[in-house]
Amino acid sequence: MTRGAPPAGVAIYDLDRTVLRKPTFTLFLLWAARREAPWRLMLLPALAALMIGYALRLYGRDRFKPAAIRLMLGRRIAPARASALAADFAAWRVPRDVPPGAAACIARDRAEGYRLLMATAAPEFYAGAIAEALCFDAIVASRHRRDADGNWLPQLDGPNCYGAEKARRVGEWLATHPADGAAHIRAYSDHASDAPTFALADEAWLVGRGDKFVRRAAKHGWRVADFEDAAAGRLP
Repeated sequence: MTRGAPPAGVAIYDLDRTVLRKPTFTLFLLWAARREAPWRLMLLPALAALMIGYALRLYGRDRFKPAAIRLMLGRRIAPARASALAADFAAWRVPRDVPPGAAACIARDRAEGYRLLMATAAPEFYAGAIAEALCFDAIVASRHRRDADGNWLPQLDGPNCYGAEKARRVGEWLATHPADGAAHIRAYSDHASDAPTFALADEAWLVGRGDKFVRRAAKHGWRVADFEDAAAGRLP
């Protein structure tokens, strides 16, 4: 894109199982605990119990995620510690876990002049490092509170950035970062929970492979992208 030219549009990417193959939340907690305080791995039965309670719908993401962070990372995370953990985690995962089709689509959208927006329920303090490593222009993610000293706390600052809340946050970002003229919007996600975000897009791409994804996409009028195929970057 020529420097100073107006953006062609916005390409919105989910993170887990879209830009990266593996979900990041539990992986990050286990990786950080092993790296910083291996004794916390002895708390894995408690983490498993939290996950079972969530799976049984005894509580929602807004309670599960802060409790899991507190269990594996502690009651506060100093800014320098959070920044170092996030950068090292991104440096570990991004080279290993971006599917070829995701890399191709990101490169295509960037070359066509789209602003790249990552929209994820993952915590902002590490998802932001992943977005930066992939040269995204912006991110909306689950926010966490900070104390007076700037330490990250295992407490959500507002609702978890998921489903309708993610779409609300994306809409808010679009409203505060308007394009010159009508901007085309593309959205990519592996999960139907992002239907509200898809509703904001001119092109909605359900990421996956197999008949299940084809049927689900057809039902909602979405398109299908197989990010394990590098040819996804040449999607029409």
